[in-house]
Amino acid sequence: MKRFVIWVLGVFLCLIITGFLLVTYQQADDLVHSSLDTRTPAKYQPNDFDLKVSEVVVFNAEGQKLHGYFSPTANGAYVMLQHGFKANRGHMLEEAKILQDAGFGVLVTSIRAHDLNDGNQITFGVKEVHDIAAWHSYLVNEQGLKKGKLGLLGNSMGAAIALEYAALNQDVAAVVAVSAFSSLQDTINVSVEYFTGLPAFPFAPMISYWAQIILGMDVEQVNATKAAAMLCNTPLLIMQGGEDIVVSVESGQWIFDAACGDKELWFEEQLGHAKFDTQKPDEFKRRVVAFFNNTLL
Repeated sequence: MKRFVIWVLGVFLCLIITGFLLVTYQQADDLVHSSLDTRTPAKYQPNDFDLKVSEVVVFNAEGQKLHGYFSPTANGAYVMLQHGFKANRGHMLEEAKILQDAGFGVLVTSIRAHDLNDGNQITFGVKEVHDIAAWHSYLVNEQGLKKGKLGLLGNSMGAAIALEYAALNQDVAAVVAVSAFSSLQDTINVSVEYFTGLPAFPFAPMISYWAQIILGMDVEQVNATKAAAMLCNTPLLIMQGGEDIVVSVESGQWIFDAACGDKELWFEEQLGHAKFDTQKPDEFKRRVVAFFNNTLL
């Protein structure tokens, strides 16, 4: 009888462990993949904001097609705007309108495995910086972008990617990072709980492990804080809300502390994730336009 009870308990334990591994693997797989048929269509279009843009297409180094919106500059400078995780160009149109009205050329970019683009794997910036490079090349080769006249504005993962790309290319003259995660490691617990609905413990470490296996990368490769530490000649405007439940609230401060050049931190205790443009629209407009006027003009 005793052996039977031990056997039953052993089988029960194996089932629990197997279930845990299967659930965490599936969650990791869902987080790092985004096929075209599963993506949410853009809620807003340029006409909704009276934004005058044309549709443009580029190809990244891997040959993947990427879709964006473009409008020419009236003041000689351009700002590229990058959306966040599993978002699309429609999330950046309000910011694009603000900058277009201020005279800046705008390029609303999108990355692989998002929007209408090719690809279905998300690497949180490791490969996506190649997509930003393709958009940058478009401005240089097709629009005559001049050195010192390019700014980046990103939301969430898009903000972290903007910082990573700026660290790789000194032609980027200024970066606005809205609710960026400081590093993937720092924000895993918060982000996993938000995107999966599962408690951070014990699920987040295992989901992180599976994601690294699936992607063939190390979570340590994604680190906007280290990128900021390299931007000694690139001014930064960092925004972080105190009620953020998507990335760690400390992310903005950590990026700010690491940055070695001109920098500004706008922290709002009562704002959630990437809510500055909608809940503080007048101040957002004033700060962003002033920042790019000072750094690009």
